[in-house]
Amino acid sequence: MSDALSADFKPEPYWWEDVPRPGAAEHLLPDETDVVVVGSGYAGLSCAIELARQGRSVTVLEARSLGFGASSRSVGMIGGRLRQSFPVLSRRFGPAKARELLEETSGAYSWFLNFVPDEGIECDLRQSGRLICAWTEKDLAGIRRQSETLATFDIRSQVLEKDQLQSHVRTPLYHGALLLPDDGGVHPARYHEGLLAGAARRGVALVAHTPVVGVDRAGPGFVVRTARGHIKAATVVLATNAYTDTAFSWFRRRVIPVGSHMVATEPLEASAIDALLPTESLVNDTRSLAYAIRKSPDGRRLLVGGRALSRNNFDARHIATRLMAVLRQVLPDLPPLKASRAWEGNVAFTMDRVPHIGVYDGIHYVTGCNGSGVVMASYLGMRIARLANGDDAPCAFNGNAFKAPPFYRGNAWFMPVIATAMGIDDRLRALLNR
Repeated sequence: MSDALSADFKPEPYWWEDVPRPGAAEHLLPDETDVVVVGSGYAGLSCAIELARQGRSVTVLEARSLGFGASSRSVGMIGGRLRQSFPVLSRRFGPAKARELLEETSGAYSWFLNFVPDEGIECDLRQSGRLICAWTEKDLAGIRRQSETLATFDIRSQVLEKDQLQSHVRTPLYHGALLLPDDGGVHPARYHEGLLAGAARRGVALVAHTPVVGVDRAGPGFVVRTARGHIKAATVVLATNAYTDTAFSWFRRRVIPVGSHMVATEPLEASAIDALLPTESLVNDTRSLAYAIRKSPDGRRLLVGGRALSRNNFDARHIATRLMAVLRQVLPDLPPLKASRAWEGNVAFTMDRVPHIGVYDGIHYVTGCNGSGVVMASYLGMRIARLANGDDAPCAFNGNAFKAPPFYRGNAWFMPVIATAMGIDDRLRALLNR
C-alpha cells in the first residue's frame, strides 16, 4: 500500500460515514403521477419539494441509491457567484445579460441561506468564508479587479496580500488571496438527507434503483418507461445533470461530465489543523486545475478536492496519492498524515459555462451547474418546478441557447487531453510569473 494511504483506507466518500447509502430495497412504482422527476440529487429533490408544496403528486425516479451521484460526494462549498467573471460573461452574453446572470446567482444564494433553515435541515451550514488564493502575481492582479467588480453586485470581498494570507492559511505557495467572508460550506450528504426528508414529508414517492429507459408522448402527457415498468405523468422533469444517460440523448450531448475527486485525511488533533488553517475559511486557488481544501465539519480532518485528475477509470489510490501531494505542497508544515478516503463524483459543464433550465420536446430540465451545484442546483430545481407549474416569471438561466460541443455524443474522450494541457499551463504560469 502507498505511504500516502492509511491502513483502513476506503475508496468511498468520507461523507457516507455519517450518512450511509440506503440499501437496495424495493420501492413501489405508481401507475400514474402528476410529475415524474428523473434524478434524486439536489435539483431533483428541490424540484419535487416545490411541486409538492403546490399540490402536485410527484414521483422521483433514481437509477441507483437516492443521491448516489454528486450530491453525496461534493466538497460542499457554497457561495453566490458564478465561476465566470463579469468581463468573461459580458463577452459571451453581452453586459446586460451578464449582469442578470450574476444578480440572479447572488439572489440564489440568499434563497439558499433561507431555504435550509426553513426546511429544518441540519447540515453543518456555516458562512465561514472562502479564500481564492493567487497562484501567480498576475493572478493576484486579476483578483484585485474581481474584488472591484463584486462590489458592484453587493458581494463583500477583501484582497489579502501574501503576508495577510498567513493569518488564514500558513502557506508559502500563494501570492495573496481574495477573501469572500459570506461564502461557506455544508455537509453535502446531510444536506441531501434533509432534502429527502422534506420530500418524503410532503408525500413525494422516492423510487430508487429504477433506471429510466425512455420517455414517450401520450396525448397531452407522457409515459415514462423504466427497467421496472411504466408510469404515466402529465409532466416530466429531467434533473440528472452529469449522470444523464443515453435515454436522454439530446441532453446528454449538451453536458460534459468532469470527474471531481476528493480525499479525506485520517483524523488529526484539531489544534494541529488549526495551527495551519487558523480560521474556518475554505480554500480554493486560481490554478487552471484548481484545488479546494477545507476542514471537515468536526475539525478533525482535512478534505482536499481537485478536478479532471483521472485519465481513464477512477483509481482511488492514485487520486489519494496525488491529492495528498497537493495538500503538502500547500501546507508543507503538515504533520505526518495519510489519506483515509478517496472518491470521485461527476460535475456537469456546459459549452457556455452557465447552468440551464428550460423545456425541450415537452421535457422540463435543469442541468449544467458547472461546479456550483450545491446552491445553484437547489435553486434552479425550485425554479424549474415553478415553470412546470405555469409560473412564467423571468429567470436569467431559462431560454438561453443550449449548444452541444461539435462531434460530442456524451463520451468526454477529450478531457484527459484538456486536463494535461491545463496542468502544463499551471506549471508554465508559475515559472513565468513568479
